Amino acid sequence: MRAVVAWALALLAALHGEPARADPADAVEAPLRLYYYERPPFHYTDAQGRVTGLFAETTEQILRRAGLRFEWVRMPANRILLALRSEATPACSPAWYATPERQADFWFSKPMLRDKPLIALLRADFPLEPGTTARAFFQSPKVRLLLKQNFSQGAYMNALIARMPLAQVQQVSLEVPAMVQMLKRNRADAIITTAEEASIFVGEAGYPMSEFLVVQFPDVPAEEYRYILCKRTVPAQVRQRIDETIPALP
Repeated sequence: MRAVVAWALALLAALHGEPARADPADAVEAPLRLYYYERPPFHYTDAQGRVTGLFAETTEQILRRAGLRFEWVRMPANRILLALRSEATPACSPAWYATPERQADFWFSKPMLRDKPLIALLRADFPLEPGTTARAFFQSPKVRLLLKQNFSQGAYMNALIARMPLAQVQQVSLEVPAMVQMLKRNRADAIITTAEEASIFVGEAGYPMSEFLVVQFPDVPAEEYRYILCKRTVPAQVRQRIDETIPALP
């Protein structure tokens, strides 16, 4: 998690050192809606009812320095993009990957964060040679991959997964802990997640980490960026202020 944290801390430091561009009350007539779902440690509701987490706090800093008022609205992950497509109210959601399908429908800010490479979570008894690449793994006819609907696995893995036979890929609307349970029950062989979340999901599924294997593929690049995603009806001046507040990332 140190790489992601380093980018976030650098971003927060840069934001903290810049003067606010405008009074929040002048930015928009009503607070900008921010849709989020429960995803610790990135964005989640704490015991005091406050939205917190690495991605949430970075987003708040960006919007405050842009002089924008906002309100968090919790929603199931698979409903967020649907709501953004169908509802009339201008709204955004933080820390999404920019896929071609999403870029056709939404506005994306400048990159707000740079991710570490995604990992695969497997049962501990799954036969895997050390050093196996993602390319070789996803080409194997023995791998049964379990994916969460409407989620991107990053450009590199998306391209590899697209070449897998449909019979080897199962997409579900379940939350990830339930997917971990499917993995443990031998209904699939692998799920894709982040290194930061793997132990959280396994614990929420009711298992110890010793029963699973975290695989960091040597060929998956650390090149994925996350963006603030917004409806195109969000006023142009609001989008401009968001972009002007985000420091450039390497």
